Amino acid sequence: MQKSRRTMKRAHTERLSPAAQTNQNYAVACCVLLFLLSMIVVFLHTRPLLSIVIVGTKIEGGIIFVLLTFWSALVAIVSDTRHGLATDSSGSISNGNLYYFSWAGLAMGVALVLSFIKSIWGFDVTAELRNRAKRLQYWACLGILGLIQMGSSARLFDNHCGRNNHGLGEGEIASIKFCRRCQLGIVLGIFSAVGSMAMLGLKIGVTSSDKVLRLLFTAELVMSWVMVTMQAVGVAFLTSEEGPGAPLNNLFYSSWGSLGSSLVLAASCIEDWSAAGMAVKAGRRGRDTVSGEEGETLLFREGLT
Repeated sequence: MQKSRRTMKRAHTERLSPAAQTNQNYAVACCVLLFLLSMIVVFLHTRPLLSIVIVGTKIEGGIIFVLLTFWSALVAIVSDTRHGLATDSSGSISNGNLYYFSWAGLAMGVALVLSFIKSIWGFDVTAELRNRAKRLQYWACLGILGLIQMGSSARLFDNHCGRNNHGLGEGEIASIKFCRRCQLGIVLGIFSAVGSMAMLGLKIGVTSSDKVLRLLFTAELVMSWVMVTMQAVGVAFLTSEEGPGAPLNNLFYSSWGSLGSSLVLAASCIEDWSAAGMAVKAGRRGRDTVSGEEGETLLFREGLT
């Protein structure tokens, strides 16, 4: 019993350190500041005379930027396994309310930014992603999930496998298998983020001949299935019993989310590929047929193979 108590004491040494306590106090201060700012803005919006001071002004934009910044910092702190408030030493969620509402607050901050951009400059980011080219929003989602997957894996590796783990208890020092799987998560996250950003750039920038569009579609089809294969392997290793994503944490959700997004992309590409095949058959019967999506179509004319 005494040995168990000593181990537990060592395991929580770093969480009780001055640096950890400072971060925890910062998280509490963030919550208080976010609540007060939100209530003040809501109050100003409900007063006609005061609303003109803030609605659609630079002041509101600055407040939204501050809220988004603090929400991002709060999510990083509460989900940290070393001194986080919502996770334990294994990375598992120990305080669901704090964990999920922190992420919900960050999502609301992003929604506020998008709404502010739309109201001030008339630019609807979500509609642009949806209408500019098919599957564009899914590639953006996969890129964001890849960044979360990379960051979560890197954080777990630093906390449990890095050189600065002298303050950890016996139960918190990770095995070689755990550390290698963290490295796998980092590689998968980097590949997903870079690959998705590359596809986004190509789909937005390429609007030239039909031959180039067909090559782009082929590259997108291959890339989507590569993502499916890699993320399927990642889910198998990262979220298994000895993996860093076995507990419910950021890595668990981002890994499964990346796999889901990849499957949606692959299914959509297969659907367009099947439609293109039908268009080729129709073109051979003497009709000009257009297949694909608006702004990024696959054009098949009579005689094309």
